[in-house]
Amino acid sequence: MPYKDPADADRAALAPNAAPGDHPAAAVSARAVALGVGCAALLCAVTPYNDYKVGATYLAGHQFPVGAVFVLFLLAALANPLLRAVRPRWAFARGEMLTVWTLVLVASGLPSSGMMRFLLPHIAAPQNFSNGVNNWEARVWGGLPPWLKLSDEAAAKAYYSGYPRGAERVPWEAWITPLVGWGTFALLFLLASFCVANLLRRQWIENEKFAFPLVQLPLLLAEDPEAGRRVGPLLRAPALWIGVLLTTGMHTLNGLHLLYPTVPEIRTSVNLNEYLTQRPWSQVGAMPMNFYPLVMGLAFLLPSEVAFSLWFFFLFYQAEVLAGAVYNWDMPGSIGSPSEKQFHALQAFGGALGLVGWTLWTARRHLADVWEKATGGPGAHRIDDSREMFSYRATVVGLAFSYAGMALWMRLATMPPALIALSLLLLTVSLVTVSWFITQAGTLYMVAPCVTIDLVGGVAGTQPFSTGAWYSAQRLEALFYRDTRELLLPELLSGAKVADSAGFSPRPLLFAMAASVGVGLVVSLVASLWLPYHHGGANSLNNPWAFRTGPVRPLQLLGGVATAPMPGAWSNSLHVVGGLVGVTGILALRARTGLALHPIGFLGASTISGRTLWFSVLLGWACKALISRYGGMRGYRAALPLFLGLMLGDVLNAVVWIVIGALTGTGYNILPS
Repeated sequence: MPYKDPADADRAALAPNAAPGDHPAAAVSARAVALGVGCAALLCAVTPYNDYKVGATYLAGHQFPVGAVFVLFLLAALANPLLRAVRPRWAFARGEMLTVWTLVLVASGLPSSGMMRFLLPHIAAPQNFSNGVNNWEARVWGGLPPWLKLSDEAAAKAYYSGYPRGAERVPWEAWITPLVGWGTFALLFLLASFCVANLLRRQWIENEKFAFPLVQLPLLLAEDPEAGRRVGPLLRAPALWIGVLLTTGMHTLNGLHLLYPTVPEIRTSVNLNEYLTQRPWSQVGAMPMNFYPLVMGLAFLLPSEVAFSLWFFFLFYQAEVLAGAVYNWDMPGSIGSPSEKQFHALQAFGGALGLVGWTLWTARRHLADVWEKATGGPGAHRIDDSREMFSYRATVVGLAFSYAGMALWMRLATMPPALIALSLLLLTVSLVTVSWFITQAGTLYMVAPCVTIDLVGGVAGTQPFSTGAWYSAQRLEALFYRDTRELLLPELLSGAKVADSAGFSPRPLLFAMAASVGVGLVVSLVASLWLPYHHGGANSLNNPWAFRTGPVRPLQLLGGVATAPMPGAWSNSLHVVGGLVGVTGILALRARTGLALHPIGFLGASTISGRTLWFSVLLGWACKALISRYGGMRGYRAALPLFLGLMLGDVLNAVVWIVIGALTGTGYNILPS
């Protein structure tokens, strides 16, 4: 939905909306690729220090990384106007700017939750936290292959406690073996992500025309100015800058309050649990009301039924928990994530299975074409895959190779065939569900609601598999597809979407994205290992969940399971069936009757993403409903730049306070972390 300044409507109709040299072939130019990969490498290098040492707003942290948007803003608002003034032919074309944004986007998660935030701590944790009291080495991980372990105990201890001053170094010799072992799976997982993205691209972008709310602001920022203008239409909209000023005022006051407590603050978070202190209300669990202007702006872009679903199902889930407390129903926590209720984790898994089944059904003709083209069937000549990121044959071969490779890796890691099959099923469900969620609902992030031990342990108990096999499965899930706030797959699809919207082929963009991911992996690894070893160890860094709580939780859980296996209950399978039937039924009713209720919010209602974002989504939905009700489409279009300004304001203020945090050593966090 391109934004047009009403004052320029007549002028735009008379002049082509393109800069000199802006044509599809120029989009993935050498300078755009060099700039994009260079910016991606720089952000990968500084992200660990900013996120874990300073504790400021994450440069990535979710599917709408502030670093990528800020780079695009600099190009659109500063670099291009200057170039148009002095050397118009040097100005970046719209496609080039979107290429730069995409290359930063796909690499931004690698030093954070997309890879290194969990990979390195989970490798070092067993040696560091095991001792003669808990005996975790003998009970949990001692029998695993040596290539999964950091065998040098001194290097593991130093990762957490640091080396003495003057003796800081990265013990690469100790890390080579486990990095090769875990890195093999990581590369196979990334290959699978590229292949699934290519498999889904045409169906979701061209056939079903998913909304992709997270790419709307980048597309509008990159719009070319009309003839005689140096800045695009969105950046000239007064309402945009009103939104930026509103967020700047709030964050300036709150940031100064953090540095100087005598300065008053504007409270942006209220936990309803502070007021719900009497039973049964005290049993409903965390109900934070967080105000994030960025999330509110994103919700304004969403279809109304999608935004409604995101907050409605969170409150519906809380009502279920309240009813359980009133009637004293047994509602144990999820095995893999105790902060979530087991019944909803299983229901959400069933719902995710229904969603994957629905995705396969709606895409059946497209998938049949993919197979026909890949295998050279009789109708292969009529199927054109030249506009895909790579050929359908390469897609099918890549999927087969990556999944077979991951299965072999799991078997070598002592996982039995049944657990391998379940883990690969969960991996696939997470990839498809989270990507569907992000590309449809545009929320900042989504966390997979269920892991393998929730499903098997809840239904059949933990006895079917050894603690070593469970530990391998739990680490794989924690490292690659449990906390999916920076999953690569939806970012690849976002890159393909901007290519489609800007009218250039995604195929040359593929190689640029692969290069950015490759460079980002190397830089992220070096920066993420350098930080704890040169700054007093991981215990001194500002992220106890990533470095201590997260890696220790599976050790604690499975240490207990080794002594007292958890029983299952076959009745829990009814939750899975109920979730599958419910989500499939809503999707079918939407297709047949136009039902206004969307099942998307159900999948993440009990997760941290649902709890953290629901209130800001509610505010955005309410604003859109009121404006559309009383102002119609004209009112919506008039208000749109204001809400885009709220989004941009959060991004710009996040970067400003990241710089202030680096200078002062005190981080002010603007967005969820």
